[in-house]
Amino acid sequence: MTDPHTWQFSGELSFATVPTLLAQLKSVPNLPTVIDLQNVTRTDSAGLALLIEFRKQAREKPVIFRHLPDQLLSLAAVCGVTELLSG
Repeated sequence: MTDPHTWQFSGELSFATVPTLLAQLKSVPNLPTVIDLQNVTRTDSAGLALLIEFRKQAREKPVIFRHLPDQLLSLAAVCGVTELLSG
């Protein structure tokens, strides 16, 4: 985390790692406004679901996703949810 408003993910966003990240998301009183995915090496549908959950939890507060991996964008396109990842 570079600042309290930015979360940086690294490594995998997958079925193996997302439950821990989701628990952290639910325990944080002030959600970050920027999610940086520059250092994500692999993702699957669980990673996509996590980002959608961020958007849902933020409600009216804008969340910006930076450096979305191509693999995640492809998944979002196939699922028809690309607009949920755009700021």
